[in-house]
Amino acid sequence: MQISMFKYFLAVAETGSIRQASLSLHVSASAISRQIQNLEHSFQTTLFDRCADGMLLTEEGRVLALHMQRTMREMELARAKIADIHGLTAGTVRYATIEGVARAWLFPAIAEFQKAHPLVEFKGRISGAEAVYQALENDQVDFGITMQDDFYPDIGIVEKFTTQFKAAMPHQHPLAKHSTLNLKDLTSYELTMLDPTFHTRRALDTSLLRLGLTARIGFELDHIELIKAHVMQTGNLTILPDYAVSHEEKHQTMAIVDIAENELPSATTILCVRRGRILTKAAEAIINSLRKRPITPPL
Repeated sequence: MQISMFKYFLAVAETGSIRQASLSLHVSASAISRQIQNLEHSFQTTLFDRCADGMLLTEEGRVLALHMQRTMREMELARAKIADIHGLTAGTVRYATIEGVARAWLFPAIAEFQKAHPLVEFKGRISGAEAVYQALENDQVDFGITMQDDFYPDIGIVEKFTTQFKAAMPHQHPLAKHSTLNLKDLTSYELTMLDPTFHTRRALDTSLLRLGLTARIGFELDHIELIKAHVMQTGNLTILPDYAVSHEEKHQTMAIVDIAENELPSATTILCVRRGRILTKAAEAIINSLRKRPITPPL
């Protein structure tokens, strides 16, 4: 079987759509569809359920996807090892991360790394904390960045970073001039917040419940950058991890105010890997670089 066939199949499995796979691979949809039909003929089984919502893997398809992912991973390791023989740092590094750290910490680190190692490619996904853990456990990525939510025996923590929560709002907001806020101060104002699938929201809800307080959450989203845009448009305020608003604090585009630690305790953001995963030289290098980099850039 051709490696391109593997790529086409896995792209459809990941996106759930031949059209989306076509766009990401820059290959015609008809070519991808034909290769999937050839695979199904070769294995004498249906690999996808064709549904109104898209292409969903059958049980047989999930088995094949798992083995194909392992095969592609072995090819990437072989490519990286051959590059090492020639004294090059090359290959593809895959990661999964929560959104908040990407702009201020991860993306600048990758850009700096690629200046020194232009042969290294990065492929990432931005998602919620639970999806990061799943990507690690399924051996789909080399490393993950997420908020520590629970104990996962298969996940090894490379580095821990203490993360404070901050209130962010337009400069004209009545609370903008405060140096520190209590949660009670927020209850008189409407909040725009991340939805309950995020650790930040769950931490806030837990603290409010403990203090017997109720927040007025008028709008919730699953996208940090859109939350900040909504806050600026409406005059609401939000609560986010410190690194998610470090750019706004540095450039003074929003008012960023501390929240009392005894009311909304700090969290732990972790850089992590799956225990036992064999890492390429490039993956080890970027992970070591991230370990040494402050997760909240200095103002």
